[in-house]
Amino acid sequence: MALVLYDNPASSNALKVRFALAELELAHERRTVPLSRPRPVEYLALNPVGGVPTLEDDEFVLAESHAILRYLAAREGRDDLYPAAPRDRARVDEFLDRFHTGLRAALFRHERLALGYSREGGGPDSAPRDPEGAARMEREIQPALRLLDGLVDPAGAVLGRFTIADVAIAPVLFRTTVTGLDLGPHPALAGLRERLLARPAWAAADPVT
Repeated sequence: MALVLYDNPASSNALKVRFALAELELAHERRTVPLSRPRPVEYLALNPVGGVPTLEDDEFVLAESHAILRYLAAREGRDDLYPAAPRDRARVDEFLDRFHTGLRAALFRHERLALGYSREGGGPDSAPRDPEGAARMEREIQPALRLLDGLVDPAGAVLGRFTIADVAIAPVLFRTTVTGLDLGPHPALAGLRERLLARPAWAAADPVT
């Protein structure tokens, strides 16, 4: 089997890659990497930064989840998922970068308190859960949620049709079903969550609650 995904079930970044692999119907082997730090020496030899996931395609090794999404769509010639037209592709890239460099962090501030994440432990319940703190944080991140809601086309993210931009945001929207973050005031995000989580490939991606 050519494709190997160095993965952890609790990693939202790994989940987005599993979602893409399922959409592309690509067989792959999963190898679990612990989220606790420091990461295993043998994994750091493969990915010196230590982030999860990492993809191995024969002798080609690639890290960073959004880079992996772009690579897999291009590898399979799926212009529907990652457009070939420069302006359409730029819109997908723009959304991926906006989400990764700012908006994702705001949502994680809520997840960290609601689910008990810590940097050292890595996964959920590696720190005490703080429901009251999560409720306060939900109020604090409303501006970021309103901004993100405005970036999402009511018919679907970015281009109004399914692309790797939707793949990238799906795990975070899924986590709101676990944290209890209310998307009611944000109808575009709520509708997008409903559509994405209904896709057959989403269930095949083995989302962990």
